[in-house]
Amino acid sequence: MWNLNKKYLLGLLVLMVGCSPRIIPFNTSNFTNKSFYQEMHEIMGKDLRIDSVLLYETTFEEKPYEGYYVIDYSEVNTENDKNILHYKPFKGFYQKLYLLKLITYPKDSVTIYFSLKYNAFDQCIGFGPSYIGTMNEGLKQVFFNGELYTRRKKTEFNLKKSHLPLALYMTADAMRPGKYINIEKMIVEKSFEIGDNVVIDIHALFHDDSALKFEYLGISGIK
Repeated sequence: MWNLNKKYLLGLLVLMVGCSPRIIPFNTSNFTNKSFYQEMHEIMGKDLRIDSVLLYETTFEEKPYEGYYVIDYSEVNTENDKNILHYKPFKGFYQKLYLLKLITYPKDSVTIYFSLKYNAFDQCIGFGPSYIGTMNEGLKQVFFNGELYTRRKKTEFNLKKSHLPLALYMTADAMRPGKYINIEKMIVEKSFEIGDNVVIDIHALFHDDSALKFEYLGISGIK
């Protein structure tokens, strides 16, 4: 069951990169560019003016660790110190995961999950999965009901809607606006059939209470 859950989690969060990835001129400034959200009225099925965005981030890096009496490599949260071999200098591929909470008018609770992949030279080389949904701070839950992809035209990027169905819940044991969001559990609903849905307990999977903790980076206006 542990391997099954980890497989689902990696499939949801991680982008596998080929041997010759291209360098992509993308950085977090794109999150404050209104052209990045130019298709949101079509994606959401309604008109919303996006005034600003709250940005949360977590980072996973390839690190050497001690496991079952051998040295292995895996992507782990940068805040995770358990079993990491600090005496062995190493910098490999890493990925940054984001939660973007949009401040809109009329007021809504639009939230976007977005992921980027980097090489060891800190160059962006690809996009991971991207989802759109809503955040309920009272229930400490984010529900994603749509998948997105990023379209590039020269140096301009914007989000587009995918036609793939999605029902992904992220529940948090702490959701503190302006501080952090700590994801505790993920639930992937594939159908109404019993046994056909997946529950991923982040704490049990990684043996780490902060394995999927998104730190608050700040709020920025949309230009």
